Amino acid sequence: MRAGIEFMKSRWLFVIVMGFYCCVIPQNSVAGVGGWKNYTDMKRIRSIAADGETIWAATSGGVFRFDPADSTYQKFVNSDGLSTNDVTAITIDASHRLWIGHQTGNIDLYDPQTKQWRYISDISNSLNIHKTINRFYQHGDLLYIATAFGVTVFSISKFEFVDTFTSFGLTVSLPNVTAVRVYHNRVFLTTSAGIISSNAGAVNLADPASWTVALPAVTTANNLSEFNDTLYASSANGMLKYLNNTWSVTGGLISGVTIIATLDTSLLFIEGTSVRSLNTANIVSTVASSLPTTATSGAVTTGGRIFAGFPFDGIGAMDEHSQWQTYYPNGPYSNTFFQIIVDEKGELWSASGGHAAGSGFYRFDGSKWTNYTPSNTPLLLNYDCYAIALGPNNSKWISTWGEGVIVVNSDGVPVRRFDYSDPGLVGVVRTPGGPPSYTVPSRVAMDRSGNVWLAGVYSADRNKVLWKMRPDSTWESYPGSPFSADYAFMFGVVIDQNNTKWFTNALISRTESQTIVYYNEERSIGGVPGDWGTLTESDGVTNQRIQDIVVDREGNIWMGTGVGITIINEPLNPAQRITKVFDLSVRDLFINCIAVDPLNNKWIGTSRGVFVLSPDGTQSLHQYTVENTGGQLADNNILSIAIDGKKGVVYFGTDKGLSSLEIAAVTSKNSFTTIDLSPNPVYLPNHSSVEIRGLVDETTIKVLGLNGSVIRQFPSQGGGRAFWDCRDGEGRLVASGIYIIVAHNRAGDQVATAKVAVIQQ
Repeated sequence: MRAGIEFMKSRWLFVIVMGFYCCVIPQNSVAGVGGWKNYTDMKRIRSIAADGETIWAATSGGVFRFDPADSTYQKFVNSDGLSTNDVTAITIDASHRLWIGHQTGNIDLYDPQTKQWRYISDISNSLNIHKTINRFYQHGDLLYIATAFGVTVFSISKFEFVDTFTSFGLTVSLPNVTAVRVYHNRVFLTTSAGIISSNAGAVNLADPASWTVALPAVTTANNLSEFNDTLYASSANGMLKYLNNTWSVTGGLISGVTIIATLDTSLLFIEGTSVRSLNTANIVSTVASSLPTTATSGAVTTGGRIFAGFPFDGIGAMDEHSQWQTYYPNGPYSNTFFQIIVDEKGELWSASGGHAAGSGFYRFDGSKWTNYTPSNTPLLLNYDCYAIALGPNNSKWISTWGEGVIVVNSDGVPVRRFDYSDPGLVGVVRTPGGPPSYTVPSRVAMDRSGNVWLAGVYSADRNKVLWKMRPDSTWESYPGSPFSADYAFMFGVVIDQNNTKWFTNALISRTESQTIVYYNEERSIGGVPGDWGTLTESDGVTNQRIQDIVVDREGNIWMGTGVGITIINEPLNPAQRITKVFDLSVRDLFINCIAVDPLNNKWIGTSRGVFVLSPDGTQSLHQYTVENTGGQLADNNILSIAIDGKKGVVYFGTDKGLSSLEIAAVTSKNSFTTIDLSPNPVYLPNHSSVEIRGLVDETTIKVLGLNGSVIRQFPSQGGGRAFWDCRDGEGRLVASGIYIIVAHNRAGDQVATAKVAVIQQ
């Protein structure tokens, strides 16, 4: 079976092709395609290997090389050549090439000298359900690959697979193989079914009769090594020695151990938080103690320095004072980017998740990551930061699961926590008889007056469900919706141009209710008296599970639901005009998130990648997946999207890291005296809108008739552009004629006009 081999030139071909696509597609109709970058946490170590005095580490966020001489790192993620970021195994051959195994079954071969990548995809493309590469073992020209379904054997010189063993005469097929070793011409395996060995003299190892369970699964073995011409296995039940066809505990070691390396005079292993050795006289001694935690792997450099890999703390080694020091590249605290935003300085912020699944929150300034956890942020009482939003003066508001909301100022310093104590947010009771102090604030939103709004996801007091903080930092509370007695559905607040508050009612991982509600304390919405309104599927929404809500550049409300996208075209009368996105690419998909770029294109995050739709949602402009980006998108399951229109960067948050894509930057002008209109004339219904270009920030557009009457007035959509859909203030298409477009800035000291002809065909 010939291995599927690709060279790095295939990725350059992809870039060239996509670059051509970018050139031939107009920039105002599709986002440009540029460079990809990926950002991951590399603290979670799966395996390490030594190459001379340097250490290579396989992590849940890619691969890194650490040079102890100068404490420098070299990082590799999928945008640098890796097949995926979820790396599970690594080894180095005699030619100093890296063999890298992935959770997906992919195998990458990297030569640091030539910087060339080769890829083996046979296992990842196989029909096996579980494909994880657990460990490599080289024996001469053969590379034995321990996988989640058995063992495959690869010829290094021929660069092809030569054998596969999956059946070992077991009642349970396809055992998870964690280690392989050839000893005295027999193959030994540590598996989920115990220690298995090929029979002496067996030739056809594909025959189940060629194998014997040498030690049943009651002993959980994890690695094999040959030392002093004897085979050893480390296990959760101690160090095992193979002698006279029998396995037995040796050295008095009966607790969990893991073999990490074999030296000339000793076998090194980890027991608890100590590195220990077993010598040729079967004597056990301690080499190093006080590891930060139990290690997952280890390696020894040429100079004899011992390194350990930790499950959450990177790699570690003892310094000259016999103290363990840990090392890992700067990066986010975890690979989960549950919600992300870009602030006014262009810095990216992320919440990691909630309900016992969070890792704090993180900030990226373009070159360095800063992580906020309870250990370094006293105001943060737990790790479960599930929502994040911008507030007044470039503040960031991070909603936690159970411990209120944290406010971070423009300089990145946490300054306040609002919870049950202040200002009195109501949650649920933590312990019987106690106060309702377990507060889960929703994702906040800021209205045009600078008020900050949030909802209590769980509130024991029906009269204190919705909260508003005024610019003077005083708070006011409001009763909840009358349409449901369950207040566990308001996970996020979104405020439209009419100051109406809309609420998401679900998270990707959970939902307590499927009630769609909106609230406006200032005016009647939809002709319904009272502050609250509701929508149902009978009104035309695609589905009542609302994952995300955005207000686009034209004031339309886009709702990402459990079954496609719903658009509220008339926010003042929501039930009057509800449309759906009928584009087949997203019509029936579970929508995770939506973002709006400066051109009013919609970026849709799903479990099948990213879809880019035209401003009205009628046309699919592009799709980004792991497959069609050549593996440069971190994962197809997109949890969050944020857009930096000034720098021209789109960020995609996943639970396998953060990806970024360069797009054409769209920024507003500093001043204007003229504006451009396109198309002109407008032929209806062939054209859907007029694009108004050359604007400054916060421009107001007025459409006038020749007699000076105001036909329509609306704010620009941003990015130096505005769009008029050739409709009047009542939503009706205008008649044929000449119309005057007037644009002025917020202060009114910059004004520009232009004429456009509208022709009804």
